[in-house]
Amino acid sequence: MNTVQNLSLALLALSASPSIAAEPPLAARCEAEIVELHQFLEQWSNAELPDTDHAYSRFADVLAESFLLVDADGVLLARQPVVTAIRGAHGRWQSAPGQIRIENVQLHHHDGGLALATYEEWHDFPDHSIGRLSSVLFGQSDSAPNRLEWLHLHEVWLGGGADGD
Repeated sequence: MNTVQNLSLALLALSASPSIAAEPPLAARCEAEIVELHQFLEQWSNAELPDTDHAYSRFADVLAESFLLVDADGVLLARQPVVTAIRGAHGRWQSAPGQIRIENVQLHHHDGGLALATYEEWHDFPDHSIGRLSSVLFGQSDSAPNRLEWLHLHEVWLGGGADGD
């Protein structure tokens, strides 16, 4: 067999391998996870999802047991208080529906099953918008929708703070 035939066979084997061919690039998976989780939060806050354990599992199941949040006010929260607070926030925007917009997702570092990304999160309401700049540390998880679990999230306010959130 010549070199061209060997290369063709190698490329064919790579494209046929489901673990390689079907796996989106890490940056795409990070962006998908960030966008999808915030779509859940928008729908949850607007009461567009039912207040059930099954619906809520999209949020709770992707936070690692060791998850930590440094919120935009500088408060450090462990997983359980975050899970409890978001569960209790079902329908909080129902009287004045809001939208969550994600912008400028960037993967900055990945190594050893960890990925560090940043993104802007904008909450748009009829009379105002508020934003956060967030850094997220993801770990690999075969059971998560995008094969990523949230290990650490750090948020800071963009342009004016939390009025109306």
